[in-house]
Amino acid sequence: MLPGTSFSRMPADALRRIRWKGEGAFRCLSHTFTVRWNRARFGESVSQILDPFAVSLETIKARQPATPGMPPSYSLVDLGPKEDRRYVLLYGEDVLVGSARADDVLHFLLWHVNGEAFWQTGEFLIVHAGAVVTPAGHGVLLPGEAGSGKTTLTAGLVRAGFGYLSDEAGAIDPVTGRLYPYPKTMDLKGDSFKLFPELRAKNGKLPVVQSRWRVRPDDIRPGAIGGPCELRFVIAPRFRDGAPTELSPTSRADAVTELWSSVW
Repeated sequence: MLPGTSFSRMPADALRRIRWKGEGAFRCLSHTFTVRWNRARFGESVSQILDPFAVSLETIKARQPATPGMPPSYSLVDLGPKEDRRYVLLYGEDVLVGSARADDVLHFLLWHVNGEAFWQTGEFLIVHAGAVVTPAGHGVLLPGEAGSGKTTLTAGLVRAGFGYLSDEAGAIDPVTGRLYPYPKTMDLKGDSFKLFPELRAKNGKLPVVQSRWRVRPDDIRPGAIGGPCELRFVIAPRFRDGAPTELSPTSRADAVTELWSSVW
């Protein structure tokens, strides 16, 4: 749990008095939403984290007739230096988190967006897995539990020339069986980050929370984000400290079982 978490509400009239510095619209799978902010730094961070999902603000707000509360709106609010929980994230009028650290609320924003995207999607089967596309255009899923090395392996493959689809959510079209990108920023832990020293100079503006680094795929390799592809391979990574890297074959049945156990 992040510091300062609460679930109170901010009155609508208080929200109307805030002078907003900017607003953007985004679509993550089936989750379409807006984010607004009253501090320039928030706008820079939102752009760094969510730019791959940006859509036209004018288009999604031009619903006729307008639907109350749609699209849902996140608000990043700086309440000023006199407040202990200076930085606040709201979803509508609900306060999701408040903290003395701006990075905490940015981290929580991405966590909440991911959760809503996974739960709301009706278009894709979501597998808890890293996902890449080979230079030959073949999709690869890397399912596994937390700590199995999915993100580290995904980042290494992207650096080696594979296309990035996701480090956490393999999005499969249940009709065609094709694998689609969900190109969120990668979440590298401190130990894994040591394997990518070239990223440190590029990572100064992204939030660092609880020894986790947000890494944009294009910082690993320009043009790293891949497109929809045929799913051809399922590789379940297992990390053992000091063990040699090896690839062991598995049966089709075991691969299906592995994927089913990783479905969101």
